[in-house]
Amino acid sequence: MKLFKTIDEKIMDLGFIKEKEDKFGVRYIRKNDKYTQIVDILHKASERHILQSYDKDLGDNQNIGNTCVGLTYTEMKLFVKKMAKIGYKS
Repeated sequence: MKLFKTIDEKIMDLGFIKEKEDKFGVRYIRKNDKYTQIVDILHKASERHILQSYDKDLGDNQNIGNTCVGLTYTEMKLFVKKMAKIGYKS
């Protein structure tokens, strides 16, 4: 029996599935009846790494990009912990 859950396990408990993790970042996906949410933790050369949460299929009216999907405090806290865990501290 495991005493503590990893950050990824806690994120999975919220319904997210990790799609990929590599030197460029991490991608999680969560599907529900209305949309498919993507959460990307992305490496930037400037070291101003970013966290994005958006609807995979819903673009805006001007075709600039995808529509934002908000994160709860608990979700944000776990994703920020994941950022720190993979070394994206700045």
